[in-house]
Amino acid sequence: MTDMWQGRSCLVTGGAGFGGSHLVAELVDRGAEVTVVDRDPIPGKPLEDMGVEDAITFVQGDLRDREMVQDLVADGDFDVVFHLAADPIVANSIREPADVVDTNVRGTTELLEAIRVSPTTPLFIFASSGAYYGDNFDPTPIPEDQVPGPASSLYGPSKVAAEMVVRGFGKAFGIPHASCRFMNTYGPGDRHESRLVPRALAQLAAGDEYDFGDRDDGSTRLDFLYVGDMARAYMSAAEHLERGGTESAFNFGTATLTSVRDVAERLSLAYDGKEREPLFRGIRTGPPRQKRLEVSRAESVLGWTAATSLDEGLAATVAWYLAAVPAS
Repeated sequence: MTDMWQGRSCLVTGGAGFGGSHLVAELVDRGAEVTVVDRDPIPGKPLEDMGVEDAITFVQGDLRDREMVQDLVADGDFDVVFHLAADPIVANSIREPADVVDTNVRGTTELLEAIRVSPTTPLFIFASSGAYYGDNFDPTPIPEDQVPGPASSLYGPSKVAAEMVVRGFGKAFGIPHASCRFMNTYGPGDRHESRLVPRALAQLAAGDEYDFGDRDDGSTRLDFLYVGDMARAYMSAAEHLERGGTESAFNFGTATLTSVRDVAERLSLAYDGKEREPLFRGIRTGPPRQKRLEVSRAESVLGWTAATSLDEGLAATVAWYLAAVPAS
């Protein structure tokens, strides 16, 4: 990475969350001045896990609040905006689809509108998702120019719509922008047990049955990306815009497929060296889901590659969990 971050004013929406806290820590470490906006009161974790809660400016607010976000952007005079705020929980998009779409799309629109009417124009980095491409059953890596596909929840379509809004504002109003499409991200700080790795760790710590319910039969194969590599990816995209780059969408991942059953088995070994048989109670009704992204554009244009192997990342996540999460 370059030294462009020293003294730069950065806004990170959703920066108090799992992925955002890692990005915030990287920015602080590089000398940036960071403002975090989150709709929930500032939590002790995961920013506390990163040791940066006292090194940032925190603003509580919902991006759908037009007056709040316009004041924030106008007063902040930001050089770079990293837009991570969203509802990323797939189950929420099934239970409350309208609310998830409203949060993810309208929140993005209000933030870009605030930038449009502000006196300065920051670089804009959008946290998109591999869900952009919809459900997938083909192991072939997906390139950035593949069109969005059908999805079994509203999360993916909400990210597609938000990304279209980003592109529209970028082209119409000259906002330098890049969208970062990530595969399944894991790592220290993630406590949301709807996701595979936090659920596994919670069950291992509690001594519960190693049971992953009926959402999957264990055969789904995905690309798992370590959260530290994700943080570097965001910054690499911003550096690309700083250099005048024009590519506006990048895939990030390891380009490796791993079954969810294999991840659960590796986590058990990383946790205490014991082999456990994970229970996946779903019934397969067709070919297994498979998804990995073609990442050659990020490698060639940004100079970014995933630096953390799955075993290294799982070991780091287990070490964090044992140190940070009280035993039950």
